[in-house]
Amino acid sequence: MNKKFLSVILFSALMIGTAGTFTSCKDYDDDIDQINNELTEIKSSLSALQAKVDAGKYVTNVTKSGDSIVVTWNDGTSSTIETIKGDKGDKGDKVTITIDPASKNWMIDGIDTGICAEGKDGAGTSGTNGVDAKSPSISETTGNWVVYAWDSEKQEYVGTDTGVSAKGASAYVVDKGNYYELNVAVDKAGSAYTTVKLPKTPVVITEIEVLGQIIENADGSAKLTAWGNAGIPYNFTLVSKAQAKAWNDLDGSKKLKENQALSTLSNSDLLIRIAPAALDASEFSFKMVNSKLGEAPMTLGAPEAFNGLLTRAVSGNGLWKVAVSANEGETYKDNAAYNANFTYKTNPIAYALQEADGFATTYNLSFEYDGTIDLTAAPISINDEALAAQPGTTSVTVGEMLTVEFDNPQNVYDAYIEIDEATQVRWGITDIKGLSFKVGKLADNITTTYFPITVHYVTLDGNTASTTYNIKPAKTLNGVTVLESQNIEISATAANNRKDYSLAPMFEDLAGNALVLWKADVTNTPAIKVYRVESTGDVEEIGLANAVTFDKSAIKDVTKLTLNVDAARTAEYKLDKSYYAKIDFKDADGEILNTVKVPFTLSIPALSKFLVKENVVFGTTSTGKAYMNTEDLVTPAAGTPYASRYAFKHAFNKFDNVYDHSSTITFAIDPAQKINNVAVANTHAKLTDASTSDVAIELIGDKAYHTPINIVISDAKYLGIYAYSETERAANAFKLDVMSPIEQGTVEAASAAGISVVATSEGVAKLYEKDFKAATYAGIAYKIFKDKFATGDTEASLYTSPYISDVTFESANTNVFTVEKNGVGAKKNGNKVEEGYVEVTPKNAGYDTTEKLNVTVKDIWGYTKKADINVTVKPNSAN
Repeated sequence: MNKKFLSVILFSALMIGTAGTFTSCKDYDDDIDQINNELTEIKSSLSALQAKVDAGKYVTNVTKSGDSIVVTWNDGTSSTIETIKGDKGDKGDKVTITIDPASKNWMIDGIDTGICAEGKDGAGTSGTNGVDAKSPSISETTGNWVVYAWDSEKQEYVGTDTGVSAKGASAYVVDKGNYYELNVAVDKAGSAYTTVKLPKTPVVITEIEVLGQIIENADGSAKLTAWGNAGIPYNFTLVSKAQAKAWNDLDGSKKLKENQALSTLSNSDLLIRIAPAALDASEFSFKMVNSKLGEAPMTLGAPEAFNGLLTRAVSGNGLWKVAVSANEGETYKDNAAYNANFTYKTNPIAYALQEADGFATTYNLSFEYDGTIDLTAAPISINDEALAAQPGTTSVTVGEMLTVEFDNPQNVYDAYIEIDEATQVRWGITDIKGLSFKVGKLADNITTTYFPITVHYVTLDGNTASTTYNIKPAKTLNGVTVLESQNIEISATAANNRKDYSLAPMFEDLAGNALVLWKADVTNTPAIKVYRVESTGDVEEIGLANAVTFDKSAIKDVTKLTLNVDAARTAEYKLDKSYYAKIDFKDADGEILNTVKVPFTLSIPALSKFLVKENVVFGTTSTGKAYMNTEDLVTPAAGTPYASRYAFKHAFNKFDNVYDHSSTITFAIDPAQKINNVAVANTHAKLTDASTSDVAIELIGDKAYHTPINIVISDAKYLGIYAYSETERAANAFKLDVMSPIEQGTVEAASAAGISVVATSEGVAKLYEKDFKAATYAGIAYKIFKDKFATGDTEASLYTSPYISDVTFESANTNVFTVEKNGVGAKKNGNKVEEGYVEVTPKNAGYDTTEKLNVTVKDIWGYTKKADINVTVKPNSAN
């Protein structure tokens, strides 16, 4: 059974006080103190227990010792839990709950309650097993023990009040299968309990979830099929009498019965998630049950940790795969009887996955009949060699274990090969088991150069077949040498698309006389083929021109080979597959001496290898500071400022390389980004030449100015052939914060104290270039007065800084001073150049007065830098 109470571990409290006993106030206070101390110690002990469980410890035994409970841990240590004790030797009634070993009924103080604690076997073909009773509890109304039994009609637990009081019980333990439930009273009345779960194994299951069916690929990836509202698809055949006889007359390991069900679930795996993730579920066993706890006609294997990639998620990751196979040997009256396992009337039956100790998933599994699922299979190859129909022959290697392979192995119910005894002796055939065998000899003294084998098999559609093939053992000296696999990153440069492989492993295999014979017999024309390994495990020959070359003119002196995959530079090859070149070295008669396999994989450079962010723009972030510059200027319409543009080439190292050799990349502004609920793309900003190396971002209006704009990669193809995945493109997204170098710069007084001038006799004062200090965001100084002369001019009419459009000056308070001249450019005076200046006229020069001079620098893109500079005007003392 799944749940049971430990014998003799329900403990009674020791009650305080009896009739006729006088207790003073002082004694009463002492008792209260004693109880409080006991409760504090109990709570502390329980907290310590929980801490050990949280630390990963588990329990090997729980026993009673007097009024205490002793818990033994997996490391050999123990913990003792003291229960509430009585006073002056008074005792409450001791209650013991056990299970009678014969009747399996709950026993309270040795009295049979008549309530069975164990589920009974279902009767008849449609019966279901009963459910083990759940643990007793204490009635909140009566305070008595209540025991439970499963009512199969109501499909629920029904409680029975035993009439036995539970008051005063200080502790009890319930065996829950894979953990103990320890309940300890934390008040004197025994009405409140603290519960601690004590696992018997390193971790206890808290959650199981079925994610779907898993199909694993040869390259390590896997496909998860979630069936959603539909059921797990299945197809089946009921074996006819003739089909059963045809197979049973042969020598297969499995026999067939008339009306036996053959189902497509033979090789299905479920992917399940078990929590906690650290749990080792390999020792667990599961079954599929419906809401009446009837089992589906399926056998579930032991969980295996799944660490593969769910096409382009991990034990430690809590993922496990569980093999599901249809129960073998079950017979049914007809198809409807088999389908009745999965459908009630017209509705699918709901199933749950249940662990042996009772923990179950929700009832969200069902099955759905699909008659289109293929049930057929046929032999297709021996190892990697395709099976040729008679009278053709299939070449195999002497001394190598050979296995017949099927196109749909999951649809093969049983199969074996038959080779007659004389052939076995003549060819030295050994290790015949199922579909495998080994050939020990060549046809040296034999009339024929091949021999027959017969493959007998029966498939899930009930088809029984026996097919004979001619097998031709090939001359071999050491069989097959497999070199270490290498990855080749496809390069735009042909010379880089090569990998050298040392043939030292081959010569190690060709030791002694075999090497001597190999060098003597080998010719200079080996047979070379290249294969791609499919997800199903099938192998497909592909064309890869001049794939393998050797470093010596005479093949027998070869020391290495070079694999050339340059064809992948101009034609698309699958990057999620594995490949190998197969090289058969032959003698003058065309017989294979030995074989070398050269495994390899193909990849392309990571997108980040091309989009190398400039540190001066991005630093260590993904947001680039895009300061506009004159290189990106496009002539504007007359009277309008230049467009606010920034070319991507400034943000990435050797940006032109991204587009070399027909590689393509297309950028876009993230369509999801908004400003004031209006999309940024094509409203506040746009990209020009988005698919070329001249790509630039251009602001529309000023709402996106100095706002990081999200740039995504909508499409990218390496060499114009290999598309980068959405995940990789997303990983290379970035932001550009477009800013003016002037607006982000500084304008201030040259002196920290501001500018101080003395009014002249004419009542005016001049503020010169030297009185100001202006710089771009990068600290590059520029002059705020015009200092560039047009031909023939004596007064400058242009700004040397290419970023400046205009500079204006304004008094913050015209009651203090006014600006008389907005700004006078530098002037030529003979061989000297006098600085530019701005004139101010104090309104009251009788006292020192300080006020703000508003300076506005306007750049060529229409952005302004404003500064307020303190100007102190002093009266001329000569006046």
